[in-house]
Amino acid sequence: MKKLFLLFAYCLLPIAYCCSQDFGPPPQTINPNPTNPTTPPPANATPPFWSWDRVYYGGGLGGGFSSGITFINFNPQVGYKITERFSVGVGGTYLYFSAPGYIPDNIYGGDVFSRFFLTKSLFLHAEFEELNGQFNPYSLDRYFINDVWVGGGIRQRAGNTSINIMILFNLVDNQYSPFSNPEIMGGVGIGF
Repeated sequence: MKKLFLLFAYCLLPIAYCCSQDFGPPPQTINPNPTNPTTPPPANATPPFWSWDRVYYGGGLGGGFSSGITFINFNPQVGYKITERFSVGVGGTYLYFSAPGYIPDNIYGGDVFSRFFLTKSLFLHAEFEELNGQFNPYSLDRYFINDVWVGGGIRQRAGNTSINIMILFNLVDNQYSPFSNPEIMGGVGIGF
């Protein structure tokens, strides 16, 4: 029963998942002639690889409370736009689950992800996630679950905000994994 509830909760959890990426205009190049700001940069000038303009922050926050059942989710993320179409990032995860008759569980872990935009709205997504928790309902032992997610999604932008919907398939089919396969995730992202 606990596993069934966890599967149901994890299916609903991604609704609160936020993916904030704002692929705005490319960063400005540095003028090689600071004494004359109107001088255009040389034709072969490339923007620097690292720029704080390419860093984005986001994540997700969610939860549910019903008949003594408590479910809380916190997922901060930070990413970097390698190009205007390709980005990589890392994230953290904290989940709390409590239900009558069950020992409360604190699940934590992290992930690394990459995203490639085929168009301004359609993208491919890949993610490796590792979570630590009491996934076996017959044991109090904690152990790690690894998930490899691949899929795609669509993003609709409105200024600095975006709505994202993704469908991700878990390539690691662990019997104790709390996730359904495929996982449909949606959320609202706000670019910083």
